[in-house]
Amino acid sequence: MGKSNNVEHMILNIPSDLKYLGAVDAAIQDLAREFSFSPDAVNDVSTALVEACSNAIEHGNKFSPDKRVTVALKFQGDTLTATVKDEGVGFDYEKALREEPDPDPMSERGRGILIMRAFTDGLGFNYAEGMIVELTKRRDGLEAAE
Repeated sequence: MGKSNNVEHMILNIPSDLKYLGAVDAAIQDLAREFSFSPDAVNDVSTALVEACSNAIEHGNKFSPDKRVTVALKFQGDTLTATVKDEGVGFDYEKALREEPDPDPMSERGRGILIMRAFTDGLGFNYAEGMIVELTKRRDGLEAAE
């Protein structure tokens, strides 16, 4: 983990295999606790980050063994910013955010954006040679500054 100007950051580069989600979960849980996030905030950000990584592996990289998922964690002040980048072709995230459907309560699918929104203070998408999901979580759970 690197440190500069009161900013702590760490980068994880994982294969496109769901078995590595445990390592991502362990890293975020340990680091968030280290930075005095409440147990609820730790669980929330962990849930959102694992969801983002799972989507990157499955939908972005399509489980390709030749593609990686990069997870960047940055702690600055009271805010954690986590970015997840895949190597896929992306999706129309603006449409998905506008037209987020109500997921079927009996389905295990279709809840990704809903989960990430519910468990973070900020959610953003971008595309730059891969889909990028940015999650922000404040230590106290208040809305992150834009």
